Amino acid sequence: MACWAATMQIVIAKLLCVYYSAQVLLMIVVQFFTKPHSKFWVVKKRPYPPQCLQKHDYGVSKYATVNGVKLHYVENGDPSKPLMLFVHGFPEFWFSWRHQMKEFSKDYWVVAVDMRGYGDSDKPKGLEPYRVANMVQDLKELVDALGRKKIILVAHDWGAIIAWDFVAQHMDMVDRYIMMDAPSRQVHRKLMMTTKTQFKMSWYMFFFQMPQLPEFFIRMSDLRMFDAMFRKYVSPEEIEAYKYTFAKKGALTEPLNYYRANMRSAVKIHSPPADIPHVPGLYLLGEKDIYISKESGPLMEKQFNNLEFKIVPGVDHFLQQHNPELVNSLIREFLERK
Repeated sequence: MACWAATMQIVIAKLLCVYYSAQVLLMIVVQFFTKPHSKFWVVKKRPYPPQCLQKHDYGVSKYATVNGVKLHYVENGDPSKPLMLFVHGFPEFWFSWRHQMKEFSKDYWVVAVDMRGYGDSDKPKGLEPYRVANMVQDLKELVDALGRKKIILVAHDWGAIIAWDFVAQHMDMVDRYIMMDAPSRQVHRKLMMTTKTQFKMSWYMFFFQMPQLPEFFIRMSDLRMFDAMFRKYVSPEEIEAYKYTFAKKGALTEPLNYYRANMRSAVKIHSPPADIPHVPGLYLLGEKDIYISKESGPLMEKQFNNLEFKIVPGVDHFLQQHNPELVNSLIREFLERK
């Protein structure tokens, strides 16, 4: 019975992949015939990074080779102070934590990493390197390489998905943690199977299973997707930082492989031990998030027994950039509790 159910899930996922891909293809065809001279498939060449990436006060770039990959990270603050490790999601890189790095470098040693496949970190080919277990091991070995036994862990989107597993497996390495806009894989799977809301919100996950078409779609109109996501609260120069990073050859396939590697087959999902007190955690979800259901909050509070869930008013999925002052104040208030 379980085998039949798993087979049906795979069939449904493939059908939805074809369905959403057909819609995107239709849109591309319409644009081609209505705007044949626009060359909407061309991405502008960007040989040099924008000024905000060349001369910034967010920190210093460094590298560490861990778990067989070289990871790029940016650090700031006093290395003698507690380590606050920032883990980004999709489609981001270390830069998405710029506001938090400036704020918390006053009191912590802050490190924002480019996850494998992103930014200036190594980009292994294929799907297997992008299993969640590999990224969890990356983080563990990075913490070891930084010479720390304990960290404050801050993560967003895919970074949070990975970080939930990290906390479940390595709670002894975490002092406190703050997750944003993504529940654990267990809770996401449960919501996908039992609620229409999260299922509809996750349409893009099925589309991303298609090879190459998602990459083409994101690159359309000179990576216009980043304008659509960020233009209301991110400066044009900062949007250029994203476009510069993701316009590079192959810069989209590996990030998309996070979705492809972890949806196509059953993988082991770790749960935190239920019979011990968990380290304090905070789960933040943007009020206007269109990708993650608010139903995830109470379910996460059940899974992690020392977790507080808060909806952040007025912000979308990229809350740490949408209203950094508010998000920073929530993080600081949480960290300063006894």
